Amino acid sequence: MPNIYREELSRALVNKRFLLVFLLAGISFLYGFFQMKTIVVEPLDAITIWQGILQRGYYGFFACVMAVLPFADSLSVDKNERVINHFLLRVEYKKYIAAKFLSAIVSGAVAVLLPAILMLLICALMYPANPVQIPTLSFSVKEILPGQVISPGTALKLTPLGYLALCWLFLAFFGMAYAMLAMGLSFHTKNSLIVLGFPFLCYSFGYYFIPSSRHLHWLISSEAALIPQGNLISAVVQWVGFGLFFCANVLLFGNKERQVIK
Repeated sequence: MPNIYREELSRALVNKRFLLVFLLAGISFLYGFFQMKTIVVEPLDAITIWQGILQRGYYGFFACVMAVLPFADSLSVDKNERVINHFLLRVEYKKYIAAKFLSAIVSGAVAVLLPAILMLLICALMYPANPVQIPTLSFSVKEILPGQVISPGTALKLTPLGYLALCWLFLAFFGMAYAMLAMGLSFHTKNSLIVLGFPFLCYSFGYYFIPSSRHLHWLISSEAALIPQGNLISAVVQWVGFGLFFCANVLLFGNKERQVIK
């Protein structure tokens, strides 16, 4: 099966679950839009309104589910429907897992980024292009050390286009990270509901627990991996953590003997 990558990408990107993805994104957008209408008292630019809608609409809670819906549970589905042996008769196991991984992270990025871009286009049509209010951002390990503050030179000065590109990068990485998280869990179970629900629980835990934690508050919250804010190193730490979780599951539970259904 030389076209395993193309086949898996096709299964990931062309499926009916994307209808649910856009439905969830629409619910988030509408809720955030009406929340913003009640608090905005002065003209704001489209990008600032868009960022506010993402935050006020709790887009992260929807996005962590949207990221995994298209294909992150594909390994669990293949095991549950007993088709994994069919694939492994035609392709090497490592290539099969690599195709699953690539398809999962690509579909996760698309599922989170594409609806957000459509939201931005709507905001651009509805709101003026006033000077963008870019938040203060930094990328410094010094900021997360006890008793330290942002030292001179660590603040990032971005143009509106650069900030928008950073936002899109964050959204794409968020989708990929949560797809990796779910796929890592799929090595353990055939139950898709567990695989699809686990990222939501992780995001919710980080959203409420991290800000109140004495030692982890510098991570801001799990939302920091979705929307650029504060110290950007917090987002990188979260992405890396999900990647390590996936790698650990591949090494410990991803061997061929555990996945093949006798």
